[in-house]
Amino acid sequence: MNNKNIGFVFVSLGLVFLMLSLTLTLPTPIWSALIGISIISNITGTAILMRFIKNSQKSIR
Repeated sequence: MNNKNIGFVFVSLGLVFLMLSLTLTLPTPIWSALIGISIISNITGTAILMRFIKNSQKSIR
């Protein structure tokens, strides 16, 4: 699995946790854990995708 796919997996996982936190009525600690996982997953996935794009542009030049 290359970095592009791993980045998409993290971003998708973050979106799933975001949707769960918005649709379910949960106690505050569980809700905040879901939001935290969502934020961390999305930031990690975005960073991996940005690094993939940067490396792809370097290889083209």
